[in-house]
Amino acid sequence: MALRIGAGVAAFGLAALLLPGPADSAHAGLALLANALACWRFGVTLLPGREPLITRYSRFDEGVIVQECRGYSRGLTVLWTGVLAGFAAACAAALAGAWPIDTVLATETLAGGALFLGEHVVRSLRFPHHGLATPLRTLRAVCLAHMDHHAA
Repeated sequence: MALRIGAGVAAFGLAALLLPGPADSAHAGLALLANALACWRFGVTLLPGREPLITRYSRFDEGVIVQECRGYSRGLTVLWTGVLAGFAAACAAALAGAWPIDTVLATETLAGGALFLGEHVVRSLRFPHHGLATPLRTLRAVCLAHMDHHAA
């Protein structure tokens, strides 16, 4: 089901790129496609029997006790899936002319950045014994998880 939805949204985004029109249409189509694919990447890991994406990343974060933060990391994966779906919908609305894509992208950058940085504060307060959560530490864990995945 999630694969079908993701494929449909990706096809819609690709089709948007083929529409004649101003560069804003291409920007909106690319942003729609990027957000839809990222949403799918997070969301598909929430299916039964799968490990949520952020839980997987947590396994590569030194000092983190994965069992202890399993619910938190799953909830965070759900949150990012929803946020990315919202960003994709906003891009689709911009593509339809509801508002300028520049406004959507600026809002996405500010809101996404605030969520990413703010989550580190929340995590540091909720799990102080795991050490200070920093964006660099998170990016390191993400890179290690992807290197491990591609090495297998």
